[in-house]
Amino acid sequence: MEDHVLAGVRVLEIGGGIPAAFATRWMAGYGADVVRTEGPADALTGDEEVYLLAGKRRIDVGATQLQQLAAQADIIVEDGRPGALAEAGIDPGALRAARPELVFVSVTPYGQDGPHADWDATNITSFASGGLMSLTGMYQREPLVTGGSQAQYVGGLNGFGAAVTAYLGAMVHGEGDWVDISLQECMAGMLELYGPRGAVEGVASVRAGNHVRASWGVYPCADGFAAVCALERQIPAFFSVVGDPALFEPRMRDPIERASYDDELQAIFFGWFAERTKAEILELGAKHKVPFGAVQTPRDLLANETLAERAYFDRVATPVGTATIPGRPFLGLPWKPGRLSTPGADTGAVLRDWLGVPQ
Repeated sequence: MEDHVLAGVRVLEIGGGIPAAFATRWMAGYGADVVRTEGPADALTGDEEVYLLAGKRRIDVGATQLQQLAAQADIIVEDGRPGALAEAGIDPGALRAARPELVFVSVTPYGQDGPHADWDATNITSFASGGLMSLTGMYQREPLVTGGSQAQYVGGLNGFGAAVTAYLGAMVHGEGDWVDISLQECMAGMLELYGPRGAVEGVASVRAGNHVRASWGVYPCADGFAAVCALERQIPAFFSVVGDPALFEPRMRDPIERASYDDELQAIFFGWFAERTKAEILELGAKHKVPFGAVQTPRDLLANETLAERAYFDRVATPVGTATIPGRPFLGLPWKPGRLSTPGADTGAVLRDWLGVPQ
């Protein structure tokens, strides 16, 4: 394909936090003309700006011009509090009444309406309210939140998927949509079997920390952390690689009886992992078809030969130099790394291109 899949699509990001910025970050990468109005000064860190705003045009306009730009957009994405845009003269319902093909995506902690719609939230409260803290941490201690801002980014990823799906529908049927995305619902949707099981059986899952069971966990190794996630059909190969004589006893080969000896198995595996490096463990996994993994540091990822071969990382020009950031999620579609503009730097060009205002 010579053209970017979203080339020619006008996207207005009404700046806020991570969710809206992440959703439109993918659109910019796939070729859309993403125009961002700035959100609160402290909404994103400097590193987050480099990652999330590269490839976008950044503007500084008043309410009237913002309304005019909204009237020209194909997709609008925002993550402000419910009702805030309508108060500023950008009402999603009114815009779509005038232009039914418009796609509008709103990402909020608890949706546009409902008992908690006006509640404030942070990443950790969105993570917790969606139920994921029922699974994280050891049961003897307090629940934990995963690293980074997972709830915020998952909300943005859902926003991207919803936006391009609704835009495709608009292309086919002439009818867009106003998609209301709740961070709480995004997190609840990640519970897989644990959420439905709790709802049906009325029994909460027990938090297991890094070890769901001995053959499914993360262990310290010689230079960091490595992991194994062995299904029953993979247990023979895993036990053979570890090689401890106890693993060949009948009690360890029976999946039901084995559960009674999980502490003993963990002790064996802790010792085995501690004596090997991540690279050694990964090599053994590839050789013997055992599902080993390794916890990679940022330095490990930058040096990863597979990621380099796939041209995964982007080199992005910023006002203070060149940055290396994660790039396209998969091969097969043209991708634009873009550059990082400064706030308001593209205002004149956007007003000319979208509204015909002479510079």
